[in-house]
Amino acid sequence: MVQRRHLAALSFTALIVAVAVLLMTQTDSQLVDVLSFSGTAIAIVVSFWAAGRQAPPAPEVPALSAQLAIRSERQRLRDANANQLNEGPLTVSWVAGPSELMDRDARAVPRRRLTGDSEGIIEQLLRVPNRRWVVLGDGGAGKSALLLLLTKRLLADPAAVRGRVPVIVPLAAWEAESTVEDFLTTYVTEQFAGLAFAPKANRAEELRDFVRNHMLPLFDGLDELSVERHASVLKELSEEDADFPFVLTSRTQAYADAVAARRPLAGAAVVQLKPLSSGQILKYLQEAPKCAVDDWRQLLQRDKPVARALDTPLMVWLAAVAYAETPRALVGPDRHGDALDRSGPDDAVAERIRDRLLDGLIRARFDGHKRWGMQRWTAAQAEKWLTNLAIEVERRRAAPDPENQAQDIEGRIAWWRLADSAEPVVGQLTALAALLTTGFGVGIGVGYLFGPVWGAWCGLVLGVLIGVRAARSRLKPTTVEFRLSLDLFPIGLAGGLFVGLIGGAAVFVLDHDLSAVWAFVGFGLPLGAVYGLTSPVNVEKAVSPAIVLERERIFVLAFVLAYGLACGTAGWIISGPLFALAIGVTAGLSGGLFNGLPWAVIHWVLRTKGVDPDAGAVAWFRFLLAKLTWLRGSRLPWRLLTFLEDARRRGILQQVGATYRFRHAGLSRRLVVQASKSSTSQVLTTRSGEMSQASARSQP
Repeated sequence: MVQRRHLAALSFTALIVAVAVLLMTQTDSQLVDVLSFSGTAIAIVVSFWAAGRQAPPAPEVPALSAQLAIRSERQRLRDANANQLNEGPLTVSWVAGPSELMDRDARAVPRRRLTGDSEGIIEQLLRVPNRRWVVLGDGGAGKSALLLLLTKRLLADPAAVRGRVPVIVPLAAWEAESTVEDFLTTYVTEQFAGLAFAPKANRAEELRDFVRNHMLPLFDGLDELSVERHASVLKELSEEDADFPFVLTSRTQAYADAVAARRPLAGAAVVQLKPLSSGQILKYLQEAPKCAVDDWRQLLQRDKPVARALDTPLMVWLAAVAYAETPRALVGPDRHGDALDRSGPDDAVAERIRDRLLDGLIRARFDGHKRWGMQRWTAAQAEKWLTNLAIEVERRRAAPDPENQAQDIEGRIAWWRLADSAEPVVGQLTALAALLTTGFGVGIGVGYLFGPVWGAWCGLVLGVLIGVRAARSRLKPTTVEFRLSLDLFPIGLAGGLFVGLIGGAAVFVLDHDLSAVWAFVGFGLPLGAVYGLTSPVNVEKAVSPAIVLERERIFVLAFVLAYGLACGTAGWIISGPLFALAIGVTAGLSGGLFNGLPWAVIHWVLRTKGVDPDAGAVAWFRFLLAKLTWLRGSRLPWRLLTFLEDARRRGILQQVGATYRFRHAGLSRRLVVQASKSSTSQVLTTRSGEMSQASARSQP
């Protein structure tokens, strides 16, 4: 391996030296001489540094396990901060799941051995075959809280699972192309920044072995994957060796559909979370400060819809926070004065009570919770911003954009689509920015070569074309992956050199000498390198929205530098430093903020797989402009992703790849309904005031 690296370094350096010598001997330009000499020196240093660089020694397994355990505990504490159910007296119980959801080995276990509660959660895990345990339940039933409790208990007693480190892993981050070990390795290295777990080419197998033999993955949320992925996940987990343990949570229907599409998960026992009993509900409620225990006892005994509405940990927690002192208010008039609709069967009435509890969820989660330094907003602000997000989600659900249906992920909060809520201002600003960057850059370049009239017309036409396209564009995030792909890199390099012909031709028109060759290479190589390293972001399987946004910024910066340096170099050769600065800045901003005509032509001609060849404003730039417009009316916070992640930790949202969605079914709908009621009330109040004023003015 070392010899191959040195051979590659020698070959690359020889090529650079040959090109530099050719340029210095064939041209009289001092700039070319300086750049050629500097490039050669840098190439030699970088090549041999890369060839001789060795991966740091891998830490010993016990030390790495200890580091991972510390990070896992920090993750648990962060998530537990938003979910207090696992810390309280509430005991969640379960029974054996349906036999048809278990394979032959799991069905052989007596069903009584698969019945238990959270008090003996470790003992329950040790009873199941191969330590593979599937926990099913509906939204709010306590699946995530159960994983937090299991993590806490196992970290305190690692010998129970032979030293394996429990780590909660959201399945939404699993890319379809990754194996189980590759997915776990990628998740741990990217999620736990700073862990001595950096993936190196010669350590990949070693790291996969670690996550397989020394980690206990607690896979959370099969239902958070796309429906097409459910059965494939069961297949990939089933193909793992029998000695690979894990825990998996899912909503009941999603898991049942996956089993029906394929077959049961190999060796996994399935349990179903039970609804809470009146005794469990009362036991939890009486721990709340100033709880009216006797009133709650009477209400639970006499009002069956109330007991049914509180049969999940989430609803009990909400009742304890909002109605501990006044249980009768739960079934009385709401804050708008509307009485509870008692018509219909008990299940329908219970659903209306759950809606009433959900109305207080946001304030309950945000009021008084300032731990971990995450409190930057009041409960009123959080409710306002989440209501605006819910309105946007419901609007897109009701009327998806026909031109961008592939990007309209139902019910999702995607940061690159939120700019739509700030239209038409964002479209107008992107069009203006395109005119100022693309139009000005093309104008001064063409104007220098062919005269100011041609320059003005070409700059205006191209600026307007790109501006119109940018105003209508809805591009998905893109990233620059700093790893060599034999499939994409040659295509990107060829495309960059194709674009480099523009710079070379411009220099040749003026000088008719070999400086055009340097302009062609200096213009095409940077662009080709960046094009070759560019790849699309799979928003369904990304680790987090913040990482996607960070990589999008890297993508923008890479193209700003590539276009800026390339055009600046050609401009220096043509005219000098001032011209180089002007065309370098405008071309850099145009190339970074907009996927313009060169981008579209290259990827359309070369048919680059997975890359959207459409022209327009990049996702990050539209998002930035949208945030500037939101500040005027405080519609959404400036640190939007920080707020969304905080809402996730507080249990309001859940992450699905690079997007978020409301965790609890019906919450977004309730927010929209409540916003509509508030708007109607404000309109009626305003009209009533206007009528009163008019009546007063009409009095003699």
